[in-house]
Amino acid sequence: MKKVFASLLLAAAVLAGAQTASAQTDVRALYNIYGSDTPGSLWLESWGTDSWGDTFFQGGFGMQTGPLRPVGGRIELARDFNLWQEVPVLKDFSIHTEYNAILNMGNSNWLFGISYTVPVEKHLLRATVSYKTFNGSASSLAPVQVTLMWRMKDLFGAEGLEFRGLAKGWGEVTRYWYAEEKPSNGMMGLMIFTANPQIWYAFGRFINFDGLSIGTELEFSYHWLGCFGFRFRPSAGLKLSF
Repeated sequence: MKKVFASLLLAAAVLAGAQTASAQTDVRALYNIYGSDTPGSLWLESWGTDSWGDTFFQGGFGMQTGPLRPVGGRIELARDFNLWQEVPVLKDFSIHTEYNAILNMGNSNWLFGISYTVPVEKHLLRATVSYKTFNGSASSLAPVQVTLMWRMKDLFGAEGLEFRGLAKGWGEVTRYWYAEEKPSNGMMGLMIFTANPQIWYAFGRFINFDGLSIGTELEFSYHWLGCFGFRFRPSAGLKLSF
């Protein structure tokens, strides 16, 4: 598990060097409502802008019981370059680069593509189309990933209510399925999808604790993390923003 913490610390260090004062960093602790062998998880997430574009980081791991220990570390570090912010026709487009990894499964990917950010005030709405590389036994007949990212503040006019999340879909052939005795024949998992819509309410201002929110995350996935088929995992938790 030392590799998990080392990778998270390295990514955080790179992120810190790239960010500016406009960046917002969140730490969120989640509890899986339905329960499982990983009843909780801990995440660090940050997004910030500068004169060259913006940087997004997300990293975390689940907490496994019996005995309690961290498992399943994942990291994602993405950079969108926009050097033409004053050009009316191009200002909403950016060049996207990304690295992500599932640390305990030895899986990692590089992505390169184009992002389009919807020009709306206060909120962040972005769509990205990327070419995705694969390592290990994973491969793809259609190595393209589509990513949606959103952050909507003061939802429905309610101050402190935020709707945020990521949704991703890509083509991948994998020979590994969790809890299966034998590998698959490689013909499953041609499409993988995962989304984690979150709703948070900043109640900290009522108790003189700015940045503290309570909320929920709903994880929807299909053939994700070695689990065959569709999966739904709701969680409840706390988020601290600084």
